[in-house]
Amino acid sequence: MSDDTYSSISIVLPQREGRQSGFELLRIVAMIFILILHADCLSFGFPSTQEIAANPVSAFLRTWLETIAVVAVNTFVLISGYFGIRLRADRFMGLLFQSFFYIMGVYLVLVAIGWEVFSGAHFARCLSPLDPSGGWFISVYIGLMLLSPILNTFVAQTGEKNLLGVIIALLLMQSIFGWGVDHLKVSAGYSLFSFILLYLIGQYIYLYPETFATKGKTSLYLGIYLGIALLNALIPYLASTLPLLFPSAPRNLGNNGTITALTLAYSSPLNIIGAVCLFITFSRLKIRSHLINWVASSVLAVYLIHCNEHLIHHFIAFVRQLSLYPTGTFLVYLLGFLIVVFIGSILIDQVRKILWEAIFFPLLDKIRSLLALPF
Repeated sequence: MSDDTYSSISIVLPQREGRQSGFELLRIVAMIFILILHADCLSFGFPSTQEIAANPVSAFLRTWLETIAVVAVNTFVLISGYFGIRLRADRFMGLLFQSFFYIMGVYLVLVAIGWEVFSGAHFARCLSPLDPSGGWFISVYIGLMLLSPILNTFVAQTGEKNLLGVIIALLLMQSIFGWGVDHLKVSAGYSLFSFILLYLIGQYIYLYPETFATKGKTSLYLGIYLGIALLNALIPYLASTLPLLFPSAPRNLGNNGTITALTLAYSSPLNIIGAVCLFITFSRLKIRSHLINWVASSVLAVYLIHCNEHLIHHFIAFVRQLSLYPTGTFLVYLLGFLIVVFIGSILIDQVRKILWEAIFFPLLDKIRSLLALPF
């Protein structure tokens, strides 16, 4: 996620030379997908039965866009699994500092411009880098980081068949007990259980690429990914039309209905397969770009800023306000708005980098040296 939150695992994976821009580009694309999801699904919800009846083509295209973008979070975790997480104090504290910087920074800026009223209790909450106002992802990813030494040791000491067996078992458990129902508290993929599964899949792809990652044409994997997105879009779309075709059909399948929740869940086995296929597609891009690497190193800031609980409702309200324009104008304005959010977040993150590298990292390094910590 941040530039230091994944690296090669010394016990399992050989050191890599340089950063692979194909994967960095995938991280950028995945963050753009998250912006699209929030500008589409989060802002307007799934198209209702009435919307589908009135504008079937635009409603379907909007739905397909959502299902194309829904693999974003799974893709991020797959990248972490592929490269492995090497738990070190500087990387761990760097991620916590990044989260704290935006939780506190967003709150103080909004207070300064009058969008929020200062509260001592709220200020105290913002001192925690795991405060819920910063979004759900960091807390779950921190849990994955803390478990990574155990996962890495397991992968290092097991064989291909055992690793694949564990992955299949976890996938089946999640699909049966954590997707349609939630006995495992998978929470549609917003959970540590799902992150562990994706991390192990990423490890498997790197360690045993000959199984499938190096087979087949790139166009095949891209086609599977787009085909799964199309299928995911068709299922709830057709379900939403049932009340129109069959008045006695269940009416809980439309906006935010059961089928929609299943197809858009991160824990969906189809979405996991789609994320793997997209991951393999980008893994075959043999490119080197300092610009791509530079942008990708700050891409987490896009999430931490616009998904902050104090800003996300402004994000949604502005998108809805833009939607009052004619369709063509709305799409142009929306594209411009999302570009501003993305580029603005990347530029703001340069301040965070300067503070970390000039002040906080040297301080952490000095404390580590004084305490003679081995990591």
